Amino acid sequence: MAKLPQGQLDLFIASASDVSPKAHQDLMARCWFNLSKKKRTEPIVHRMGDNFIEISGDEKYGIANIWDNDVLIFVLSQYMNALNHGLSTGRRFQFSGYEFFSFVGKKTIGGKDYDDLWKRLQRLHHTFLATNIRMNGENKQHSFNWLSEIKQMRRNGVHLGYEISIPEWLYDSVVNHKMVLTLDEGYFKITSGVERWLYMFARKAGGYNVGGWSESIESIYNKSGSVGTLTEFKRTIKNIVNRRSLLGYDVEQVEHPRQQGLFFQRKNELVKLASEGRQRRGAKQWRNINKD
Repeated sequence: MAKLPQGQLDLFIASASDVSPKAHQDLMARCWFNLSKKKRTEPIVHRMGDNFIEISGDEKYGIANIWDNDVLIFVLSQYMNALNHGLSTGRRFQFSGYEFFSFVGKKTIGGKDYDDLWKRLQRLHHTFLATNIRMNGENKQHSFNWLSEIKQMRRNGVHLGYEISIPEWLYDSVVNHKMVLTLDEGYFKITSGVERWLYMFARKAGGYNVGGWSESIESIYNKSGSVGTLTEFKRTIKNIVNRRSLLGYDVEQVEHPRQQGLFFQRKNELVKLASEGRQRRGAKQWRNINKD
């Protein structure tokens, strides 16, 4: 692929192969992406006490979807691999389509795939975010696009690669604060947007914790930012629970007189053994409800 001149110290060129996928923890606790491949222009808004997240997209491109997030996962994974090997990084990131498609496990690659990847970059570039989280406790906010710059490089009709610029908010929280978690390799095979995010949520909330994690379905629905109804969301969740298909986690539907909830526990024998007889962990509000 094309190489830019030496001396551009803020440029990071993807080079590692077989890196483990990493996702940003804040993007797992609440969904910052459209859960459907259908264009969405309705904003996603999360409010957590004094903190907020607002995501919007323009009429032409809409809000970046959860499959577009694969690009950010690819970038963050390359960064973490570089940091683990003592290499320098930069907010400008250059990569080839082949490197990205290999990372997400795509076996056959054609011209349409390169066009679709460019569309992903365009949606990320045209998605606008505003938040006050990760501001070191100061009374200020940060506004940015997922990708501040995007380039598609060709020479004599031959595709050479892409160059993108990562926002400071994302770069700093990963490079300086390591705000990432490792994902299962099978994540990219999940075809449902809701199931992709539910896995992300389980990985962040439950992790490998003894006692798993439980939370009300309504709370999880609100964190998903879904444009569908709560009834539709519950139907999708029920199908996932019945199929026992959530990657890496056992999911159990739990009932309470006033609310339905989900309990997540890692499919790991040591975790299960250590959890026997332990009180289940869960969101504070959910725990308070279950004490009534």
